[in-house]
Amino acid sequence: MKNLFLTGRIGIGKSTVLKKALKELNLPLGGYITERIYDGYYRKYIVKSLYNPGEEYTIVRVDSRDDSKKGFKESFEKGVVSILDKSLKNRDLIVLDELGCAENDIDVFTSKIFELLDSNKIVFGVLKDDDCKFLNDIRNRDDVIIVMITEENRHYILEEIIDILRGFV
Repeated sequence: MKNLFLTGRIGIGKSTVLKKALKELNLPLGGYITERIYDGYYRKYIVKSLYNPGEEYTIVRVDSRDDSKKGFKESFEKGVVSILDKSLKNRDLIVLDELGCAENDIDVFTSKIFELLDSNKIVFGVLKDDDCKFLNDIRNRDDVIIVMITEENRHYILEEIIDILRGFV
């Protein structure tokens, strides 16, 4: 078992804990992190490659005037899957920050995620605290450890997470 995911409510600090843990590990990183960028009326969510710094893809754009969302399925199907392919072949630890229900029906992406989870690579990611088949199938695997991040534990859970990850090496 080499699959670890952090979960918890929105804004609790899951990605912050993940990034702090990554700084403590000395392993070649693959996968991606997701960042939120504000651009005028728009809030964009960008996937940034950890395999190839500088490679990034917009996955969602939200218009703050009416809260309408535009998803970029092709960013997952081509760009993100390509990052994950290269990471699987050439990296020891694959970061998935983050997985949610929006990806539930992107078959090429979800298939790649399960290929990663079935591999002998270390997979470390964030799962949104949502209910859909994709996320539930990940949660229900016997080879996945889930750590709930809460307001109470987010400041001291880092060492436990690092110990789990070091145990995978």
